[in-house]
Amino acid sequence: MSRASASMTPPRASGILTGLLAAAAIAALACGGGRSSVQQTTVGPPVVAQPMPPIPDLSKVRTFTRPIVGVLSSGVGVQAATLVQLGELKYPTEAWNHGLQGWAVFDFVVGANGKVDGRYVRLVASSDSIFAQPAEAAVRGSEFKPAVLQGKPAPMLLRLPVRFWLDQTAQRD
Repeated sequence: MSRASASMTPPRASGILTGLLAAAAIAALACGGGRSSVQQTTVGPPVVAQPMPPIPDLSKVRTFTRPIVGVLSSGVGVQAATLVQLGELKYPTEAWNHGLQGWAVFDFVVGANGKVDGRYVRLVASSDSIFAQPAEAAVRGSEFKPAVLQGKPAPMLLRLPVRFWLDQTAQRD
């Protein structure tokens, strides 16, 4: 189920013309949800959405086999980095058209400046490979509040799941 909305404001008219306009508006809403080729708002996928696949336990999966020098992963006295804004997320057209929902999980380093360090972005897993590239683009474009160690910003390794839901407002690529 995708959200769609339409706003209709009929022009001023009187008598029979008003009745005809109201009947036409009701018929348009009954037949096409108020959507037309001229004025269109958010359009849902053409098929019924498939259920969201669950994200399995990935706690034992390691994408970085060696520690990254100078990068925190966790520890005592460390305030973790937090997501401020996810980068632009575009729904893959093929997935949209087939009603696919899914996810991709990434490991990456957030620098002391709050930006994702492009050298350290790794796919952990995805429900379908179609979601990997747009999720990676969203991760790379994200903004974070950096980790803090001893009162100073510090780079930190994070893991983030990115979900693609058809019932939310989404932009197709």
